[in-house]
Amino acid sequence: MTVGVDLLDDLFHFCALRAYLEQSAVEPAGVPDSEATRRRAFDYYEEALAEKNKPRTLPEPSGDCQTLTIPRKGARICP
Repeated sequence: MTVGVDLLDDLFHFCALRAYLEQSAVEPAGVPDSEATRRRAFDYYEEALAEKNKPRTLPEPSGDCQTLTIPRKGARICP
């Protein structure tokens, strides 16, 4: 793999690049403000981590539960 691909696979570096590009769009007259870019990158990173670590819930079963038999064990999931 190339260095560029590995760099963008890292969540923080992706957030930092996104923040830099967005700040560049806001301030097109030169290099964006480094402090504003840093704060924006950390905000994006915290949001991405929160989304990634959010507990997943299974959907509620709908309708009647049907019997499911596991072939080798003969275990029943629903009565």
